Amino acid sequence: MQEFFELACKLLAEQLEIDPADITMETTFESIDADSIDVVEMIMALEDIYDVEFPEEDLEDYPTMGLLVKALWDYLEQVKNENK
Repeated sequence: MQEFFELACKLLAEQLEIDPADITMETTFESIDADSIDVVEMIMALEDIYDVEFPEEDLEDYPTMGLLVKALWDYLEQVKNENK
């Protein structure tokens, strides 16, 4: 999960032109001026990398990077287990 988190941070930081080190599990999207489009673009990049389609309808339920990444990771693990 740590590698997944670091990749998500890197992708989001590139979009926002900030240092990935500025993003922690507790970072709120609001505090780094990331709007829903920025978050969706990060998710789409992760989808391309992992060849999976993440559900995006409940993004407002995840106000911090940590909560969102955990939800995405859990979904990725679920999909992997279903495809075994």
